[in-house]
Amino acid sequence: MADYKQNHMDEVVLLSLQALAKRCETSDATVLRFCRSLGYLGFADFKISLVPELLRSGKKAYIEVDNNEGISNIKEVLKQNFQHQIETTLNNCDEETIKLLASEILQAGKILMIGLGGSAGVAHIFCDSLGSLGIFSTFLRDRSIIQNVTSTFKEGDVIIGISHSGETQEIVSAVKTAKEHGSVTVGITNFSPSPLADISQYVLTTGVPTNLLGSYSCQARISQLMILELMLYEISNLISAKDNSQDLQEAV
Repeated sequence: MADYKQNHMDEVVLLSLQALAKRCETSDATVLRFCRSLGYLGFADFKISLVPELLRSGKKAYIEVDNNEGISNIKEVLKQNFQHQIETTLNNCDEETIKLLASEILQAGKILMIGLGGSAGVAHIFCDSLGSLGIFSTFLRDRSIIQNVTSTFKEGDVIIGISHSGETQEIVSAVKTAKEHGSVTVGITNFSPSPLADISQYVLTTGVPTNLLGSYSCQARISQLMILELMLYEISNLISAKDNSQDLQEAV
């Protein structure tokens, strides 16, 4: 852990606890113990403490955009930032989790995606994409309706909550309710641990560094969509495998 932190500090500040554990070939608990042995309350506090070190070393996890520069320079900075965050987001995605989720979605009774603000837009896009694969799902963005609908969820249903901060109360509460009713719960967030990550059965973490626009930045949405695109590919593969199996059985 110490060696990896020293040699890859710019990566550590963007990785989730689970992804860092995987990189170091150790367990989540070991990463947490490492942070606490250094006097930090948890992994989030540990990552925050690395930022001043990064600045002193001249390294940056995120390149600030200077609006006084020409459009060509801004384009180059944005390109580097997007490339870095997409790479980090994909590295944070556990392959087994994606495969399990794809299978859960194909077998689900009801599928619901929930989000507020920009996250609602991402939920809408994923809902539309699932429809193109022949999978019916619903997305909700109204606070009161979200609470009413999730209380009807049961075992075999899937709910996907999207919150960049992982602290959106309405989303956390809805996912908690669905989980209590036996539903499969998925949290897509930029922060783990966080209330949404802690309550979700499956957690998918983006790798977006803090920037001037915060959760209003398109960067957060692009990373969320990247995770969902990865899931769509896996769902499509499972559908193709199932169709091929049926064709083979009919031929026999």
